Amino acid sequence: MKHYNNMARQAGMTLIELTVVLLILIGLAGLLVPYVGSFTQTTHDSTNSNNVTQLNNAMGRYVNEKNRIPPHVDTLTNGLADAGSAGGTCTGAVQWDIYCGLANPALFTPTVYGANSIAAQSLVKSGINMAVGNDPNIANRTFGTSTGMYMLDGPASTDFDTTAFASVADAGLATDMMSSGVEKHLAKALGRDPMVYNDTCYDYIGVGIGDNNELIQSTMAAAPVFFPQDAEYGPAKAYGHFIAILQVHKDNTSAGCSAVIEPAKFLGVVANVPTSESATLVGANTLLAKGWENRAAN
Repeated sequence: MKHYNNMARQAGMTLIELTVVLLILIGLAGLLVPYVGSFTQTTHDSTNSNNVTQLNNAMGRYVNEKNRIPPHVDTLTNGLADAGSAGGTCTGAVQWDIYCGLANPALFTPTVYGANSIAAQSLVKSGINMAVGNDPNIANRTFGTSTGMYMLDGPASTDFDTTAFASVADAGLATDMMSSGVEKHLAKALGRDPMVYNDTCYDYIGVGIGDNNELIQSTMAAAPVFFPQDAEYGPAKAYGHFIAILQVHKDNTSAGCSAVIEPAKFLGVVANVPTSESATLVGANTLLAKGWENRAAN
């Protein structure tokens, strides 16, 4: 009987043994944490790159099939003034300023083209006959922010006199005799040489590809969103839908500009991100490069 009791007592783990096992498991968990974080960021990088590629392809198919740019674009400007209901970054928002819900509103500047202007004719020729503003009074900065419907069905539409669009701004990049800051910003975001862009003859505007856009349910099932590195700038906190950059003809008299008014042209898809992630708009090339940088760092 004494021998049996000794065997029973030795069958379990002692407190010291249990402590050692727990310490080993905690150490292994600590080693795995950086790899889990790296895996999450790698997944976000891949998802963002895939979303940009799919949107570029979807926009290309839509334009080729329908010979126009999909309407119901988000203007990326405040369709209303702040009514004090949402707070946060939109406190004191002014109507027709750049949408306060953007992660970095400074990368755009508000522009009103006016009825019968060259730019208005360019937009109408491209098929954009309707646009929607963004509501600063909605707590969620991405979903359900659409407000107002602006009819741009003819260049004489009076909605052109009030509706502000978001023009790509100079991102503080150095200028030279060959290229302006806006042109270098576009080159950084979309690729190609800055000399490809011409901000004398053309304006470059960003329009959001939100849930109301005709592209959705036409060549895409849903409007994807951007996944930032900083969770504080997730879609609920900052505008997460991707942005189409359009080249809008604005000058047909200056030297080198086409005398024939050209329809607005789709150039590519970008995302607006916090300055901690990028000082400029980011497109496919930037996202791919950033993805490789994150992999190398981990």
